[in-house]
Amino acid sequence: MAVFKEFIRDSYVVVDLETTGLSPFYDKIIEIAAIKVTDGKPAETFSTLVDPKTRISSEITALTGISNDMVKGAPDISKAMPEFLKFAGDSALLGHNIIRFDLRFLQNYAPMENYCIDTLNLAQHLKANFGGFSLTALCGHYGVINDNAHRALSDCLATHEVYLRLKDEYMKNGAFFTMAANCGRKLFQQNISEKCSVGTELNVTRNEKGLLLSAGEFPVGTVSGSKQKEYEDNEDIVKKVTVSKITEGANSKLLLTAEVTVGI
Repeated sequence: MAVFKEFIRDSYVVVDLETTGLSPFYDKIIEIAAIKVTDGKPAETFSTLVDPKTRISSEITALTGISNDMVKGAPDISKAMPEFLKFAGDSALLGHNIIRFDLRFLQNYAPMENYCIDTLNLAQHLKANFGGFSLTALCGHYGVINDNAHRALSDCLATHEVYLRLKDEYMKNGAFFTMAANCGRKLFQQNISEKCSVGTELNVTRNEKGLLLSAGEFPVGTVSGSKQKEYEDNEDIVKKVTVSKITEGANSKLLLTAEVTVGI
């Protein structure tokens, strides 16, 4: 879940890893890089190859340029990790797909609790046609040059530049997330049918079920669980809530999805 106020930072540490594969359970880190950003500007860098103590495949070498010969004599993760942790400290960490990828690898070696800002997550919540959400696609959209893609330090620099542009876009145009409503009650179904279409603005109040969505004075559904928490985490920056989708589900019951627009 996104806490959109936390996306806006001027000081953080950009992190990128190269690994022997995609699985944090079976694969190993072969490169760690980081850039310490202070007041929006890169201030210090950290970069090291890591000996994975296992063979690097030809496919990974072709992708990253990192060969088995290159990691010979490099520190293993037991030596590289403490140096990285010292560099990062308790700073917020910024990365592309950092939550689902980099952080999961790092947490194999240390119980990291740093707040993470994920440029993938931020991009997915902006109303812009990026042509995809990979780092390569975002660099292409914003004209960011990444001369040495899939080497960790170059990817860190590119991620930092992309973040500056994503942050600017968010500050100007806001962001959004969606909430699927629980709307099985007969009254909700009738009100959706009669009072709602895509774009209808909804009011949000609270009742014993969680969040109550209404079109004017006509209730159309409730929201509970993780989406209720996401709304509550961002409530003070919510701009509007509108109907984004109405579909027909089982037994011809209408299903309603609401879009929450946020901004600061």
